[in-house]
Amino acid sequence: MGSRRTGKVFRAVAFALTAFMIGFAFVHSSMSAADSTVESVGVLDIVARFFQSFGFPLEMTDHIIRKLAHFSEFAVIGGLLTSCAYSFDRFKPYRFIFTVLFAGLFTAVIDEAIQLFSDGRSGQITDVLLDFSGVVTGTLIMLLFYKIYINIRTKNKRDKKENGTD
Repeated sequence: MGSRRTGKVFRAVAFALTAFMIGFAFVHSSMSAADSTVESVGVLDIVARFFQSFGFPLEMTDHIIRKLAHFSEFAVIGGLLTSCAYSFDRFKPYRFIFTVLFAGLFTAVIDEAIQLFSDGRSGQITDVLLDFSGVVTGTLIMLLFYKIYINIRTKNKRDKKENGTD
């Protein structure tokens, strides 16, 4: 009974975090070009100071920061979508791979479409591809994580059964 409740809690948390992250991406896409640039330049300044504190000069533009942010956001979204899939099948989350990838691609398309209506912004097919590559990366990382986790969990159950401590 406790395992079923834990599964429901995990599913609710996974879906809530996924919705939050998608909302976060959409809010940033709805920002005007001027506001987005100010935010990117601020992040660039923080990153540059961080690397300079270790003696590494940073040659990067706010454009690169923006692209890295998009990729990172969508990698997280891909990982969270995979966690939603895992919440339905804890032994074969890859069973939902096409649903996860379609949801990630759909989110990337909507994200770029939002930018068509944001002041000074435009939706770019190349950005959809960048976002989707983030989704694929996040999905693959989480599938690997869950594969390792499932193997460890299965081995521990088998060891307990063999040792009679089940």
